[in-house]
Amino acid sequence: MSGRGWYPGHMVATQATIRELSPYLSAFIEVVDARAPELTRHRPLQKWVGRAPTLLALNKSDLADPKTTQAWIKWYRRQKIAAVAFNAQTQEAQRRLFQLVTETVDPPYRLAVVGLPNLGKSTILNRMVGKRRVATGAKPGITRGPQWIRLDNGWEWLDLPGVVTPSKSRDWRLKLLGVVPVEVDEAEDIASRVWVLYHPAAKPEDWVRWGQVRGYLRHGGEVDRQRTAQAVLAEFRRGAWGPISLQKPGEVS
Repeated sequence: MSGRGWYPGHMVATQATIRELSPYLSAFIEVVDARAPELTRHRPLQKWVGRAPTLLALNKSDLADPKTTQAWIKWYRRQKIAAVAFNAQTQEAQRRLFQLVTETVDPPYRLAVVGLPNLGKSTILNRMVGKRRVATGAKPGITRGPQWIRLDNGWEWLDLPGVVTPSKSRDWRLKLLGVVPVEVDEAEDIASRVWVLYHPAAKPEDWVRWGQVRGYLRHGGEVDRQRTAQAVLAEFRRGAWGPISLQKPGEVS
């Protein structure tokens, strides 16, 4: 299915679930990518959550520029939005999110983890409940329906599928971040954009030479451009070339 019209039915159902359950929830924890916090927010969410507060979890902060991330936290604070940054893969994430919730929300704690697909929602939930009770994976949309996790300490967590609007799915940065699928004919353009991000003085096609050096060749010695492009995207996503942010505080898009 083309990414340009990518809006699975389970995401539509998520909207209805959020509206239905919001009166019973203490807060929504919206997971965003620390490299592009505003871009990876789901704005329609604010129309669905009612009076329940929204706390922002800037995940994958280890892959973002630290100074820019701190600027984002201050920017959100000025907007009266509680936010915290962490890497959900670490134990520190549990402590920071626990502290954010207890400092900003009154008990009983009934919390929903929401956001765009593939930003680490289920990983965060697994971290908070202490056991791997929620499926995780690199494929966007792996969570297919609402899942409640009730803990002995009285906390209740709700995991929901990711949601993404059709208009946002066209943004190349969301494709780069793995939020929506990358079409075969888009990979080379995105690879070129990534290369310029890290090498501002380089020519857009220099990423092809990188592929040649890495040995991504077809028969006859020609560079395999598609394989190289996919490798560039993979290197970016794992932070191989160092932390970088795709968006600065206050940028709308």
